Amino acid sequence: MLDRCATIAKNRTPAMPIGRRFSTILAILLAVLAGGGAALAQVASGNSYTVGGIDVDVSAADAIKAREQAIREAKRRAARMLVERMVAPEDRGRVSPPDDARLDAMVRGVEFVRERSTPSRYIATLNVVFAADPTKAWLADSGVKVVETVARPALLIPLWKGKAGVEPLDDRNAWREAWRSLDTASSAVPLTVVRGDQLDQNALSVEEAYVGDVAALSRLNERYRAPTIVVAIVEGDKESGALSVGGIRYDAQTGARTEIPKVPVEGTGQLADAAKKMHARLDEEWRGIAVVRRDSQDAMDVFVPIRALGDWVQVRQRLGAVPAVKSVAVRSLESDRAELRIEFFGSTDELQRTLAQAGLRLDKEADQWRLQPR
Repeated sequence: MLDRCATIAKNRTPAMPIGRRFSTILAILLAVLAGGGAALAQVASGNSYTVGGIDVDVSAADAIKAREQAIREAKRRAARMLVERMVAPEDRGRVSPPDDARLDAMVRGVEFVRERSTPSRYIATLNVVFAADPTKAWLADSGVKVVETVARPALLIPLWKGKAGVEPLDDRNAWREAWRSLDTASSAVPLTVVRGDQLDQNALSVEEAYVGDVAALSRLNERYRAPTIVVAIVEGDKESGALSVGGIRYDAQTGARTEIPKVPVEGTGQLADAAKKMHARLDEEWRGIAVVRRDSQDAMDVFVPIRALGDWVQVRQRLGAVPAVKSVAVRSLESDRAELRIEFFGSTDELQRTLAQAGLRLDKEADQWRLQPR
């Protein structure tokens, strides 16, 4: 890609000084990146919030009463979950539960994913949809700042490495089942477990997945289109003995590849808990970047020092992955620096913390804001 850009610049302007030629390469690359970055920088919007995957199991005098109580219970639980999603941890204790009248005014509808009943029992999985305006009004009455967590789906590839090597991609083992049974629909990182069928196996081998081969993971992701790929690996004997779980996380947008540290597990009976804890860490890490405070926004001018072409590429990609960044305008682009205008949600302090978790450092040099990879 870069060779092609350099060739274009050379063929069109053979006498161009090297500094200006480098700037031209940057400008061409910026135009290529801008199409993908703009969409990735958009913050999810809409007039409703959905809390999904709420399991209810209620017994009552008859099936009708059990169903009514279950729906009421689901609404209340969904309201508590919404507080966890939309209110900063330090403010959650200030939010009073809504009374029944207010709760009914907030709920736009209930979706029935699965349900079954007996003469005195109702069992179901429900999604509760809240209307945005009355929900925000309820939270505002508690005097808390409203935040929104923009979800980032991930493709999950569960692997088991035993004595004979890595098991096939479609192997039906306890580790795969632990992930398949994990409900992540309402989390910040909802997971899709890889199918493991012949199409998947044609795209990558288990050995490529085990080492985190980026080219093979990208081939597989042409089918799933997930912004993040997680290879979750358990190592040890299936039948007995201690195990360890760890893995690799690959960001399809920025190209970053990071290790998930190994932790010991006593045996196969603990794999469901291990999967839950691994996902909780992924969820927590993404929430640090994905939280958006829509009640305020600001803008700032920054400069990006450029020592190599990769510096600018890295900054542009990482900015596009931060939901709090509303827009980025390039004001000037030279061989050694770029001047940007960034519009963002929240405060400058919040932006600094969010960018730090995305691998970017925002600080001041003299009287100018400077942005660069950490």
